[in-house]
Amino acid sequence: MTKDYFEPGAYSNITEAFPRYLYHELYNSSTGVTVYVDNGDSRGSYDKQLFSSVLEGYDTTTRSYEDLTPSECTKLYNTDFVSNHRNLFLITNHASNTTHNNTLLDMIHVQVSGDVASPSSWMCNYNEVSLHQIYKPGKSSCNPRELTSNVTRGLPWRIELTTWGEVEIGGCKSERTAEKCKVQFSLGIMVVVICCNLVKACCMVMAVVRSREPTLVTLGDAVDSFLEIPDPTTMGICFADRRFIEREWRRGWRTGPRQWKQKGVQRWWTSVSKTRWITCNFFCLITIIVAGALLRLGMVHDNIYWGTDLKSM
Repeated sequence: MTKDYFEPGAYSNITEAFPRYLYHELYNSSTGVTVYVDNGDSRGSYDKQLFSSVLEGYDTTTRSYEDLTPSECTKLYNTDFVSNHRNLFLITNHASNTTHNNTLLDMIHVQVSGDVASPSSWMCNYNEVSLHQIYKPGKSSCNPRELTSNVTRGLPWRIELTTWGEVEIGGCKSERTAEKCKVQFSLGIMVVVICCNLVKACCMVMAVVRSREPTLVTLGDAVDSFLEIPDPTTMGICFADRRFIEREWRRGWRTGPRQWKQKGVQRWWTSVSKTRWITCNFFCLITIIVAGALLRLGMVHDNIYWGTDLKSM
């Protein structure tokens, strides 16, 4: 809109501002008068009601709207998720005149598609703007981040309109709104989880009440049990190592006392065999490689849709 839109007595007419999209333009050759007729399209009617409510909902007496410079405006709306602002008025440096006395200049309908370059593509200076413009990679050189950087450095912010031509944006009015956050969950899954936890809690209570026998829960419980009640099958071979158990004891050979043989310093990693170390690290490495490749693929794929990088999110 023009910069005098918010002044008292300014002439504003949605019908004149959006004739190509919301209305059919009928020209009477005999009278030389152009008449705009509602096209009756459901989508057009919805947009007309939507934009009418936005325009009529603005109140200069409220503090819900704040004035922004072009630099502040581009920084605020050049994001994938705008949580504390919504309706935005773009104000040009032009004032209404006798040729274009309507303060409402144009409406550009941008459809966000799955292959859209960025949700902020509407900021760019378009070479060709249609009322149903879908911005696709390769078909639009729009880069909102570059635009934001240029506007911050003082370069002008220009947008090409369908009814006026190219205009320069001199400022914005942005509506502040409270952030709305909520938790969404599945009631069915929550009920199942609660029921399972209830059954688990009942089992734990029954085990504590009914079981009076010593339990082997931790490694310390096992050590304590074996010290108090030695295992008769391994009696007298306390220095037996794993190799002896596997090779001789299982076959019933040489079950007598074992001689202690010092093998030097035993590091913590020697408690697990090399085969297990190699197997575990191999699968962990495979998992890291696959996850990293998928993360890289996802970041490259999401860069097509979102302008926000991973660090800022």
